[in-house]
Amino acid sequence: MSSTFLPGITAPTLVLHCRDDAAVPFEQGRLIASRVPGARFLALDSRNHVLLPRDPAWAAFVSEVRRFLREGARTMSRA
Repeated sequence: MSSTFLPGITAPTLVLHCRDDAAVPFEQGRLIASRVPGARFLALDSRNHVLLPRDPAWAAFVSEVRRFLREGARTMSRA
């Protein structure tokens, strides 16, 4: 993946990555988040690449995405 465009992203960004992801190395998620200005990174305790509701990390995933969306909605209502 080319990461040259990442510093130009200006939208609020949430990067979620499973610690033991079997498809994509964990450090790739950290790298993406570190290159997007202001990005928030959340490590999830799972080995799955795609989380499903039965995955133990599902609750943390849903909670963080909801929080991220609420914060974005508050920011947009102030604009």
